[in-house]
Amino acid sequence: MRVLRLRAADLRPEIVTGRVLTHDVGPGLRKGAILGPEHVDALRGLPEVHLVELEEGDVHEDEAARRLGAAVAGPGTRVGPPVQSQVRLVATRRGLLRVDREAVDRLNHLPAVGVFTLVDGQAVDEGEEVAGAKVTPVAVPGFLIREAERAAAAARPVVRVDAFRSLRTLVVVTERLKPRARELFAQAVTRKLGWYGAELLAVREVARSGPAVREAYEQVRQEDAELVLFAGASSIDPLDAAYAELEAAGGELLRQGAPAHPGSMLWLGRLGRAVVLGVASCAGFGKNTALDLVLPFVFAYGEADELDFARLGYGGLVEQGAGRRFPPYS
Repeated sequence: MRVLRLRAADLRPEIVTGRVLTHDVGPGLRKGAILGPEHVDALRGLPEVHLVELEEGDVHEDEAARRLGAAVAGPGTRVGPPVQSQVRLVATRRGLLRVDREAVDRLNHLPAVGVFTLVDGQAVDEGEEVAGAKVTPVAVPGFLIREAERAAAAARPVVRVDAFRSLRTLVVVTERLKPRARELFAQAVTRKLGWYGAELLAVREVARSGPAVREAYEQVRQEDAELVLFAGASSIDPLDAAYAELEAAGGELLRQGAPAHPGSMLWLGRLGRAVVLGVASCAGFGKNTALDLVLPFVFAYGEADELDFARLGYGGLVEQGAGRRFPPYS
């Protein structure tokens, strides 16, 4: 590409037509505009105009952004049109955002390339912007975009949204709730599980005793539940009925405690094909805690493991500003 520095006297239609403006002139004539004869009068009011003449193989910033966006967009996303030289990727479904961070880093090591995303592992809604792409100059050599496309193809998809599944969910409560607390708990559970599209089988209040909890676990198998939310078990008491009866029913306790606050008392188990997630108190359902950082993975993949818990530590100081990571429940 060739850079042109023109003064007012040099501004003629045959000189500016087809060239690219490198700076803003006003609201109607912005950086990156491909000029025509109709722009000459507006440009003559400036002491000096800087233009770029595209040569064979050069790619205008809008086309470069389109190609970058298409290269990084995976299932569950769509690429919007260029706006001020950049495109945005938008979620086409409610789900779990997955981002190949290493691939994003490799792309951004290329000169003039910019790819930016939300955080990997974040729950997003349909229509939400999840990533963007652009180049810094008004045009770049074509080989640079081709290199970016190859880099993205090697890791494809760089950005995707995995849809949530409608899991058959059973809620078990071993706390004695007063009427108002029971109402608030039911509202919180309905709101959160409904956002994921869960099939809520029942909310069962049972005594905090071995036989009652064991019966609740047996019902998990009978009703073919895929997720059990257990409220009221003590995460620090190894003799709590929630754990003893889980093992007696043929299940397994995988982890007690999560590296996050609030929500550090979250625990994880498995019973047959069902994921079992527990919080120490029903109050844990009424606010954003570590539970809400794990649920998106469970509803996206129908499972959770100890590694999902271990990863909570990065960004796990929930009460100090990590709220944007939480699903936008409504």
